[in-house]
Amino acid sequence: MIASTLPASWYVDPGIAAAERRDVFGREWLCIGRDDALRRPGDYVATDVCGWQVLVVVDGDGRLRGHHNVCRHRAGPLVAAGCGSARSLVCRYHGWAYGLDGALRSARDFGAADGELDLDALSLHPVRVERWRSLLFVNVDLHGDAPPLLDALGTFADACQGFPMESLQTVAELEHPLACNWKTYADNYHEGYHVPLVHPGLNKEIDARRYEVTVDEAHRWVRHDAPARDGAVNEGRWLWRWPNLALNLYPSAMNVERYEPLDPGRCRLRYTYAAAPGIGEDELAAVLRVSGEITAEDVAICEAVQRGLASGAYDVGVLSPRHEGAVAAFHRWVRFAVDPASARL
Repeated sequence: MIASTLPASWYVDPGIAAAERRDVFGREWLCIGRDDALRRPGDYVATDVCGWQVLVVVDGDGRLRGHHNVCRHRAGPLVAAGCGSARSLVCRYHGWAYGLDGALRSARDFGAADGELDLDALSLHPVRVERWRSLLFVNVDLHGDAPPLLDALGTFADACQGFPMESLQTVAELEHPLACNWKTYADNYHEGYHVPLVHPGLNKEIDARRYEVTVDEAHRWVRHDAPARDGAVNEGRWLWRWPNLALNLYPSAMNVERYEPLDPGRCRLRYTYAAAPGIGEDELAAVLRVSGEITAEDVAICEAVQRGLASGAYDVGVLSPRHEGAVAAFHRWVRFAVDPASARL
């Protein structure tokens, strides 16, 4: 059976983008990178996740705590984006001070009568956070029904076995702005059909005719297999997990890839590269160069596709049963999250 794509309107409509933020990114566990920076009490990582300002910190007992990085006074930030260490969380706007557990400790020079300001009622809003095999995941859980992370990962966790993720060290973090919808980039990731035309260098290395993509429908993840042209064994594993995480795993390295929506026509691509201790500068530079070339090729075609989706000359397309089964699955998952009734039609 030949499946149809999502309508072009789903790639340009602000209403769809708002629904995805609420019902996809506001419900799912989202990877924010590796945990290298979180080793001692007070260590923190602060980042923007689909518009939510998220702060993960190690509390005094060594536990991870997740908070919205938004003061309860007048929405100022507690810490700047990035990583660091702090004994307490002090708002950079008016100086309200919170413990690492998120409890409000003091409202500097507020001027209220004794007992008038209820500090207990003004703790930072929490964000669920869990660590899995050196990766940090957060969940703003707008609907209050998100399962524990391991339950959500399901068989995806099994597919990552055999790779030493915990012993690696982060060696580079890169960010790319894209002038396309996040789904446009995801669609591209889900198939190797485009490789011969878009990636001439990669096409010389892999046999695109035997490029296979396997879908785990129950746990919503995808595996890519691309045999080398010279018959060499591919020791890596390329995996993708709903809604926006790709892991490229190798015996002594990994790349954590996320793409996050900014608005209907823009998204942000984030890479975290990790490698075994002792990687040489030349080797790292070569890896980043090849990755950068492939990314630039993907960005160029995805931005061109986005212009086509917004042109008004395209509505719904068809998907190849041979090459684009994972794209069809991804579209089902998006549709079910945003509009369950239509997904059952």
